[in-house]
This record gives sequence, structure tokens and C-alpha cells, in this order.
Amino acid sequence: MSQLTITRRSALGGALAMTVGSSIPASAQSKTLRLSHHLPPGHLVDIASKRFAELVAQSSNGALKVDVFPAAQIAGLKQGTESVQVGTLDLVWSDFGTLGNWKKEYGFMSLPFLFKDFDHVKKVFFGPLGAELKQDVSKQMQIEILGFGTAGFRVMATRERAINKPGDLANLKFRVPEVPVFVSTFRQLKANPTPMAFGEVYTALQTGVIDGVEVPAETMWSFKVQEVAKHVSKTYHILTDVHLMMSSSVLKGLPQAQQDIIVKAARQAVEEEYFKASLAAEDEFWAKLAGAMIPVQNPDRAAFQQALQPVWEEADKSSGGKMKVWTDKVLQASS
Repeated sequence: MSQLTITRRSALGGALAMTVGSSIPASAQSKTLRLSHHLPPGHLVDIASKRFAELVAQSSNGALKVDVFPAAQIAGLKQGTESVQVGTLDLVWSDFGTLGNWKKEYGFMSLPFLFKDFDHVKKVFFGPLGAELKQDVSKQMQIEILGFGTAGFRVMATRERAINKPGDLANLKFRVPEVPVFVSTFRQLKANPTPMAFGEVYTALQTGVIDGVEVPAETMWSFKVQEVAKHVSKTYHILTDVHLMMSSSVLKGLPQAQQDIIVKAARQAVEEEYFKASLAAEDEFWAKLAGAMIPVQNPDRAAFQQALQPVWEEADKSSGGKMKVWTDKVLQASS
């Protein structure tokens, strides 16, 4: 077992003796929940998922069980989110950009250069605005956000061309998530945005079907992008939010004691443990990429920010002006 694995597991694992609430008798209503995520085994999201399952089982005295399905085994990101919304899947790790496929205003979270830094992110997620977001998603989507998380700011990897400034992306085929704001962002940069499942990225880069990809550093390293791309640029253009979400109907269908256990377990595994581990991993995985590829440490972020201002206007217009309500609140939180 590698030292990295030990470190990451210890960061999220902790002692089994730690409880998240009063245990309930095993004779209570038993239930097995399915949790889906699209990231590979061993990713911090996967570790946090298993930690959540561990805490739920412990505190429910085995009456509640959570089965974790990584790497899109039962559903991709968009499909999994939709399944949680309608109640055919219990839990999923998803993000506001994906929710924007159904409610365009939620795409605000993926706007380029919305957040200044991680302190700003924490003020939004763990302050009054975070509570407001949870309530709104519950009402609009019938989805409960159990815990806010982040996979970090996104970087760009390319096969042949280094990315220093916006013009360097011209005519490059870039894999992007199936999220409208991402498509608009890379179209504005004169690239050719190409949505595809992330599991296809390695082969697509290897064969030249795409020229580049942008994800957080840990995700890039986990999927071995460094083996099939030459350059990596620390653009930090968009924050990747990733949150543990649960079907409202499933959660509310459980006894109150079990609901409380799930909520407390999520807070501990996601907001207290995963969030902190993710911040610590940000520099670690960038350093790994920079050592394996040709890095651009300081691209012209100001030029990128200026070039991408029209994306904000376009996104707000497409949401009927609803997106600006959220972006204004996020910007206010930074002061």
C-alpha cells in the first residue's frame, strides 16, 4: 500500500469509535441505499463515500447500509443525478452545473472565475448562502444536499500545445462536461467543446479524437491523463463543486432517527473530512502533474477572465435573469 493511500485514508477514515449520533436498535426498519459516483476507486470522493457508509452503518447498528458504486458503474453523472431526482437512485455525488441541465440558474456555480479562492468558497458553502442553496434545491429539484464539497479548481491538459493565454485554445477539441456553462466557456475561447463521458477521455486523447481536457488536478492524475497529454496549465478557470445529494422522497420516507443519522454522517464524512482533505490534495496533485508533464504555472488568468465575461451575460440571459440573483450573492460573500 502506498504512503499516499495511507495518508488519504487516514485523513478521511478516522477511528471507527467516532460516532455521529445515537445508535438505533437493529430491529428498526432495515434499508440498503445505493450511492453512485462517476470517479474511480481510490479518489477522495470514493474514500468519502465509503466513510459515509461506515458511519451510517455504525450509528444505525446495521439497520441502514449504503452500497457504494464508483466509476459510473450504475449511472453517469447526469443520469445519476436525474435518477436521484425521480427517486430511482438513493444517493449521488453531483454538482450545480449538472443541476443546471434542468434549472438553468444553477449553472451559476460553474461560471468562470466566480470564486476568488477557497476561503471564498467556504464562506459560500458553510454560511447563510449555503443553507439557502440547500433549501432551494430541495424545493426546486426534490433533492437534498447532504454535504457540500469541492474537488478543486480546474486545470487544462493538452496533447501538443501549451496553454498560456486565451488564444492558445483556438480550434482545439476540448473535452468538457455535459454542462451548458462549460460548453459556452470553451466556445467563447474559440475551442471546439466536446462533451463526452470521462471514462472515454484517456483513449480519446491517446488517439487524437480530442486535443485537450480540463478537470481538477486530482481527477486528471487519477485518470492517468499525464500518460497521454504533454502539457498542463494551472488556469484555475472554474471551481469544481461536488456534493453528496440524496433523493428527497427516499430520505423523507425513512424514520426520523435514520434521517438524522444520514444527515450527521454526511456532515462528518463530507463537510468535515472530505472538504479538508480535498483542499490539502490541491497542491499535492498539481505537483504530481507538473512533475510528469510540461507545466505552465502562471498562465495569463486576467486575460482569461476578461475573455470569458460574455459567458456570464449569456448564461444569465438563458436563465431569464435568475442566475444573476445567485452570482450577486456569491460575490457579496467574498467581501
